[in-house]
Amino acid sequence: MVITFQEQNYFKIQSGEQTILIDPTNQRSMKGAGVVIHTSFSEKDVERPPSEEDSPIYIYHQGEYEIGGIHVRGWNTEHDGEMEKTMYSITWDDITLGVLGGISKELDPKTLFALQEIDILIVPAGGKPYLQQSSIAKYIRQIEPGIIIPSLYTDLKVFLKEVGGEDSKPEEKLTIKKKEIVDHAMKVVVLSPNLSGK
Repeated sequence: MVITFQEQNYFKIQSGEQTILIDPTNQRSMKGAGVVIHTSFSEKDVERPPSEEDSPIYIYHQGEYEIGGIHVRGWNTEHDGEMEKTMYSITWDDITLGVLGGISKELDPKTLFALQEIDILIVPAGGKPYLQQSSIAKYIRQIEPGIIIPSLYTDLKVFLKEVGGEDSKPEEKLTIKKKEIVDHAMKVVVLSPNLSGK
């Protein structure tokens, strides 16, 4: 599995010929993807994709999905009438990823419990307007993932201090197999933004 960070909460996850996109920022970037997952959804903001045979499967809401060996589960974290936010677990290639998205409210304990078997956790790390870094660090300690990947930040200093990752150096991508992930290690992997989208 190869994970690259594009910008904000936009990640590309690849394994073999398959690609998952999380929170892509434009339709052009969706070309070639098999699954596109959105952690926030508003009817007025989401571009509806054309109905084509080779278009990806789009996931916007909570629920359980099975797509070509990829198992996705979503839990609603916030809903204010217009904007719906959803966190996900994605199990693929024996690796389970958790994606918190742009959460700004404390998580329900039942929702948090659903993420107990996560190998890799993608978390908002920039503080306001998202949940404070201390709260995110508390959730990380409860979940104890093998790897933590920060997203939605402009400055990582506070977050890295909270999670003990001050020595983390930015990497171009994360190439990983299940056997290489140390359970409960909580290793921070900072990925450099790839603004080209490739």
